[in-house]
Amino acid sequence: MVTLKQLIAKLDAMLSARHTEKQWQQLFLDNPFVLSLAFGLPIVSIGDQMSVGGRRLDGTGDKIVDFLHRNALTDNVSLVEIKTPGSKLLGTEYRNGVYGPSAELTGAITQVLDQRYQLQRSIAVIKDTSRRSDIESYAIKCMIIIGTTPATPEAKKSLELFRNSLNDVLIVTFDELLTKLKHLLEFISPVGQSD
Repeated sequence: MVTLKQLIAKLDAMLSARHTEKQWQQLFLDNPFVLSLAFGLPIVSIGDQMSVGGRRLDGTGDKIVDFLHRNALTDNVSLVEIKTPGSKLLGTEYRNGVYGPSAELTGAITQVLDQRYQLQRSIAVIKDTSRRSDIESYAIKCMIIIGTTPATPEAKKSLELFRNSLNDVLIVTFDELLTKLKHLLEFISPVGQSD
């Protein structure tokens, strides 16, 4: 519980400051449990900054995912892209009370879907050259951790409508991760001792 309280305090403090993607990636690298909590699956880290394919003959074009995980029970892989809490989730108002996704969000979605595409194309070679028999690409899960929950009811509605219409990419905000950790602390704490 002490470690969880420290993690909550650190995440809360980081949300109040302007940290880079690299600093957020380091937080998740140091605390892999947070990503497992976000997925809601028993995931095991394969690594960070992993090449998932796409290399051209001239040596350029590698697609690098922030985190590559596998399900501890099925070996199915998942990809995680980390952005920052300051990343915009929504663009300007499209129509009365309706907001479209931002360029940052749609770019991140396309990025992780391209990484998945490259991994699916290259999985046999990657498994062979890496001597990994414990990874599978049955149905590669993709997650993006980006931004914070919008403030207005209309913007919240637009975000929920958009992200819940996506079949292949889970979008989680940084403040949602913090709230999940706080709820977990409340759950495991004796009554009246989660502070």
